[in-house]
Amino acid sequence: MKVATRYFGEIEVEESKILLFPWGIPGFEHLRRFLLLEDRGFFWLQSVDDKDVVFAVCDPFVCFPGYEIEIPTAECEALGITKSDEVVVLAIMNVRSPQEIGVNLLAPLVINCTLKMGKQIILEDERYTLYHPLVLKGQGAEVDARHNPES
Repeated sequence: MKVATRYFGEIEVEESKILLFPWGIPGFEHLRRFLLLEDRGFFWLQSVDDKDVVFAVCDPFVCFPGYEIEIPTAECEALGITKSDEVVVLAIMNVRSPQEIGVNLLAPLVINCTLKMGKQIILEDERYTLYHPLVLKGQGAEVDARHNPES
């Protein structure tokens, strides 16, 4: 099928690549189908149904090596998660400028890769906020360890 995207024009994708977010994403509950696109080390969660809705996302475990989450049992059940190796966790990035990028570690996207189903969950973990500054160095990234509430 063909999908119109914001940054890559119209692309051809296999329907099996589409991720279903049955509850939508907060603020975009009406959009349920997304594609995970990769370009030059960056990841984009592109809505299939609205080309203008796309989220820059990252692997929080790579960008923030101390990051850890415990997915609540109810969320595992909702997503049909039975084992950890079928789970991918992504975090939505807030790109204010190329020098000012934050990552939402409080509400990660949890995806069951087997069922191709995801949900944004809100953690009950005081260590994380909606905006953690991402400090880019060379090809990799490292975290500014300070907690920085969204400003």
